[in-house]
Amino acid sequence: MQIETSGIIPVIPEQQDNSISPVSIGLAVDVGTTTVAVSAWQLSNRSHLTTVAAKNVQVRYGQDVIKRIAYAIRPPLRGSAQNIESGSSALHYSIIVQLEKLFTQILSICNTKLPRGIPPSVSLIVITGNTTMLSFVAGVPVNGLAAAPFTAGSLFNLTTEWGKVRTGDVIENKDNLDNPTADTLQVFNTSVIPEDTKVYFPPCIGAFIGADTVCAMLSAGFPVPGAETVNLKPGESAVKASLLLADIGTNTEMALYIPSTEDKPGKILCTSAAAGPAFEAANISCGMSSIDGAVDRVTYQNGNLRCQVIGNEFAQGICGSGIVSAAATFLKNKFIDKNGVFIRGASKLGDGSTCIELTPAVYISQQDIRNLQLAKSAVKTGLQYMLEKSSGLPVFCIAGGFGTNLNLQDACEIGLIPKQLENRCVVLGNGALAGASALLFSPSLRNKAAELARKSIQINMAAIPGFQKRFLSYIDF
Repeated sequence: MQIETSGIIPVIPEQQDNSISPVSIGLAVDVGTTTVAVSAWQLSNRSHLTTVAAKNVQVRYGQDVIKRIAYAIRPPLRGSAQNIESGSSALHYSIIVQLEKLFTQILSICNTKLPRGIPPSVSLIVITGNTTMLSFVAGVPVNGLAAAPFTAGSLFNLTTEWGKVRTGDVIENKDNLDNPTADTLQVFNTSVIPEDTKVYFPPCIGAFIGADTVCAMLSAGFPVPGAETVNLKPGESAVKASLLLADIGTNTEMALYIPSTEDKPGKILCTSAAAGPAFEAANISCGMSSIDGAVDRVTYQNGNLRCQVIGNEFAQGICGSGIVSAAATFLKNKFIDKNGVFIRGASKLGDGSTCIELTPAVYISQQDIRNLQLAKSAVKTGLQYMLEKSSGLPVFCIAGGFGTNLNLQDACEIGLIPKQLENRCVVLGNGALAGASALLFSPSLRNKAAELARKSIQINMAAIPGFQKRFLSYIDF
């Protein structure tokens, strides 16, 4: 599976500490809704050792955070034949088991890269993710995330120990977890991470604006409003341009930094857009993850549609960036009109619905186009609103795996990204993991993360006057 693990590391203000043991390592963890990535760093010289990643095992409880929250608040099922653990227990223990396996894998790799004869010693773990994912990791109740006014059980910005994370004892008002089931009990008998290893959870901004966004702000170079000139090096000047950050996915999180002026202080606005699973290709007829066999680019050459396939294999399906590329190509070459309706090249499926065939095994249906339109409209509504609030045309920072693999021209062609941002894009890669990695080395960046979260202003897009009208107006291409 192609999981984006590289990103732009922010500048670390502290001097390198050469007194740290060369076998002392730090682990940065990004627990995403769809994927989990772990990076190992040698703390003595700040060198990156390796990264491992996998699909988040919690997808079996729901593709998105809303479905997982609904599962988490399910009570345990008691019966004469069997007892089934509560939803919160299932979600907590499943991600802990996965992290233990990834930690075992990454330490085995580190053992081959460090001085021989001395095993690596984990000194610190930084775990980032959205508010819901961090709640599952730490055993924090998510009942408040299930309905308005949407309140988080914790906004984190705390340091604890790995033993407490595993048992869900991170905060006082914790979830009442069941005992581990038989298949997970072995994980709790032994661990490659000592129980007293320090674990830092960066701050979240709100119920649906998480620590992953704060870490991505660090990666993007967001200043703290009111402290733009703090920690500047000789010759550096304060950021004077607006910065717009977006991690485009099932739940697209956005942040806008507006610089200070002589008469107005700077500020950070944040919002999220529930785009749905189209960008993960989860509700697409032939949709699949970005793995070998997935179509990730569609072009039109010499009168024929041509597909670029990951791994140069036979096409087995199409991923999120592929559906965006297909729609852009259809639009440019008049296979569909501005409304997304097929106007040429369509054929019939067995149920009588229409589709456009890309390969003998992969096609795009009319419903696929509509699902993409709904997702792109949610994102564009948020981006356009942020542009209206910006003091000038911002630098657009794209974070996350989907955005990294996205063809910007295709995204602008279908209206996913506003056209005026096309030539102002900076691709951060996995900004959340990069920001979390920097927090391994820098107490001052941890303070900055807390200030960024504290001074960010949340905006509920659904409560904005005319939101529904805006959303409907952006559905068409």
